[in-house]
Amino acid sequence: MKNEFEFMTTSEAILFVSSFFMWLYIGRHFVMITTFDDLFLTQSWWLLFPVITFILFLRSFVVRRLILHHSQEDEDLSREA
Repeated sequence: MKNEFEFMTTSEAILFVSSFFMWLYIGRHFVMITTFDDLFLTQSWWLLFPVITFILFLRSFVVRRLILHHSQEDEDLSREA
């Protein structure tokens, strides 16, 4: 029996798209980075929101795939025994 596997869940898609639009909005309206020193100004802390959102997306996406991979290995081992 094959498991139904979605490439990306709804929540992961929302995290991915929202991080993309946050990058666009924050980059256009809040932060102007012209030099490396500008990254360390208080105003550039706004960039943490899209970074955190993208990290949450990656964590969810990768962990779900790892769990699926390990469950399929366990299923294959139980069939062989």
